[in-house]
Amino acid sequence: MLIAAIVTTVLAAAPARAAEVTVVDGDRAVRVDDPFVPAASPSDTMPAPGRRGHGVTAQAAASSTARGRRAVKRALRLNLRAKKISRRGYRRYGRQYLLARRTLRRLRGARRDQLGYVVYTVERMGLAGQLTASRLPVVFTQLDRNRRYWPRLPYPASGDRISFKGSEVLYQYFPGRGLQLHPLSTFKKANLIHGACVREEPECDREALARLLDEMTRFAVWRSRRFVAWEYMFHFGGGAPPWISGMAEATAIQSLARAADLLDRPDYLVTARRALGAFETLPPRGVRAVGAAGGIAYLQYSFAPRLWIFNAFLQSLIGLYDYAKATDSARAMELFEEAEPEARREIPLSDVGDWSRYSYAGAESTADYHELLREFLQSMCSRKLGKLYCTYAQRYRGYQTDPPVLDLNVPELTEKGDLTAIRFSVSKLSAVEVTITKGNGRVALNRIATFRRGDGSFLWRPRSRGLYTVRLGAKELRTGRGLKDRGTAEIEVEPDPEA
Repeated sequence: MLIAAIVTTVLAAAPARAAEVTVVDGDRAVRVDDPFVPAASPSDTMPAPGRRGHGVTAQAAASSTARGRRAVKRALRLNLRAKKISRRGYRRYGRQYLLARRTLRRLRGARRDQLGYVVYTVERMGLAGQLTASRLPVVFTQLDRNRRYWPRLPYPASGDRISFKGSEVLYQYFPGRGLQLHPLSTFKKANLIHGACVREEPECDREALARLLDEMTRFAVWRSRRFVAWEYMFHFGGGAPPWISGMAEATAIQSLARAADLLDRPDYLVTARRALGAFETLPPRGVRAVGAAGGIAYLQYSFAPRLWIFNAFLQSLIGLYDYAKATDSARAMELFEEAEPEARREIPLSDVGDWSRYSYAGAESTADYHELLREFLQSMCSRKLGKLYCTYAQRYRGYQTDPPVLDLNVPELTEKGDLTAIRFSVSKLSAVEVTITKGNGRVALNRIATFRRGDGSFLWRPRSRGLYTVRLGAKELRTGRGLKDRGTAEIEVEPDPEA
């Protein structure tokens, strides 16, 4: 192991603050602050890249069908006959499914919708032949978690994280989709625990880290004979379950490599090596694709091969690099080196001149996503992976902290009655306000409008001669910091010579 490589990168995993999680203990649920639950991040909620698939929830409300029930039972029998599961496992999965259906019949309203959706997805996977032996543990555990939660426990808010006593795994509430296992948040939690232990903080909990990764190892699913992955099991942005995320896969192998050294658990490295195939396999099974600039890229969503999300791609590279350095893995380093040149070509495409884009040719980033991209650029810079990443990390920080710059281009002289342009340029998206007053303080014009980076103008038709003061103020609109700039000029209005 390259211990130094792990220690130098662990600082990126330090928690900014504790986050709330609802811990379920039998028929009780208590909200607690957990220093290892990652603070809410935009990458955890993963905004859908499209709107397809939203009607599935209404369909799922009707939920369990005779055809679906037969498919689930048939899948369990086939796995038993093939000796891929034990008779004990067969009985346990069958009972979990039966109890979920019984609970569903007793529920009404929104709670029925949540559990109904989870039952629906299990049955749909049965009908599609996707209830393979390696997928059964995670599918039926999630089903049982939802069965226990929805009858009487507190109704969660969108995005709430849920855990269950005795388990370190994180679930997240997605409205209409129930409680869903969240691999990315869970592996981020593993990194936070690891970081506390490396720094020898009193909160270090090695047993919790082992429990988390042992359970997630059981939840690893063979997507083919080539690799294992941690799947998301809900419809999302046009993608049907089960799908995977390159960002989550990279964080998984990163956390497994770190914990393998800390806990002396070489079996975690076996799991991590098995997961590398996700970056060697084309979508929709894997996350390897052609990037926006024509090279090899790794996808955020295995079902969206033409959605190139900048922050997710960088995190995939960081995870591969950290794993390669920690384990001396030539295979992982090759996967990193194959795709990193594409990242260098793509990052300039994320720059709109005063802010960043979320994805190639997509919308501009929210403030949270801009900061996330900046953090990953800084992480690439800190690992000395290229000057370009340092340049853009610094530039994107400037976009967050530099006030807008106004440059006025106001005529010194105009005539009464003439339509006069109050021209200016502004360095970033801003609300710009113009106020024109005469010497006696009377307001001749007051307007406010939003302008993007570049040139803009207000039109004014003076009604009387005299000396006027023009004041412009710009307040940038993206960061919420209230960054401002101001400018002042004077205009002399002369009488209309034809009057």
